Amino acid sequence: MVEHDLTEERSNLLRELERTSQITFRKAKASLYKNPMQELSPSQAFILEHIAIYGPKRISDLAEMLEITLPSVTGLSDRLISLGYVTRRRSEKDRRIVLLAITEDGQKALQGFQRRRQQILSFFCHHLSTDDLQHLIRIYNKVLPYI
Repeated sequence: MVEHDLTEERSNLLRELERTSQITFRKAKASLYKNPMQELSPSQAFILEHIAIYGPKRISDLAEMLEITLPSVTGLSDRLISLGYVTRRRSEKDRRIVLLAITEDGQKALQGFQRRRQQILSFFCHHLSTDDLQHLIRIYNKVLPYI
């Protein structure tokens, strides 16, 4: 049975988990921004990845699926359009609907971002064994349904 009472030991462990998680994610995010040649922000890459996987989408659908506000997605998509990474196009089924689609340049930029992200993760986790990584993934997956 899962223990829900906050003993002093458990409370201290939760504080330590919060502290180490914040530091870990802050440093990981900062590493993604370090490269001045990097044109894509993590948020822009997130949108490109979603369109690359699921195909052209409406801005409102992206906002809902990615759980970010409509104005945020609009701003991010405007920047992606100005970079030539996505295009706006009308739906063939309903001409009133405008879809965002990834371009070839967008695919290339996304691949570059994904390579950099993989290098950073590899650097951060090089000291972890395969068992440690599997354990970490298992724990994240156990917590995820409650977030």
